[in-house]
Amino acid sequence: MTNDQVHSAVVRWIASVTNVVTIKSHQSGPDPALPYAMVNFTGSIEVRQREQTVEYTDTGEDNSQGEHKISAAPVIEVEWRFSIHSYGPSPTGILRPIVSAAKLMQIMEPLFPSLVIHEVSQIRNVPDFINTRWEPRGQLDLIVRGLTRDGFVIDTIDESSFDIARAE
Repeated sequence: MTNDQVHSAVVRWIASVTNVVTIKSHQSGPDPALPYAMVNFTGSIEVRQREQTVEYTDTGEDNSQGEHKISAAPVIEVEWRFSIHSYGPSPTGILRPIVSAAKLMQIMEPLFPSLVIHEVSQIRNVPDFINTRWEPRGQLDLIVRGLTRDGFVIDTIDESSFDIARAE
């Protein structure tokens, strides 16, 4: 999955759980009517130091020697981090269903099998001072995990056999 696909999947899931309009951050469009939620992708990182495995596949394309090219894709467990913001009256109440839904496998199913919710932070009340008045805001952090498989053509893998004999 690409980062954008993960971001879109999280936006859809948040919308289904909170039952409010949910948007991606930094889309340069008008704000929706209150209440609404916004999902901000803050980054991703590998979970483990090394890849789990490398998947090799035949591309079906021939190289200059007439042999099929091979694609190699390291399977890497990745953690994507999101900051979820809520706007409107009772903004922390908008986010509360996310905490509960993350504890139920049946509610997380729309993210499966590609993504799993790993961690949900506390819900924070973070009012914002806009146009000389305070506006209610809520915020929580969401961490999801999944696997990436970015493949690269590595040409061919030659197979050969050999015998080891004792030198006399």
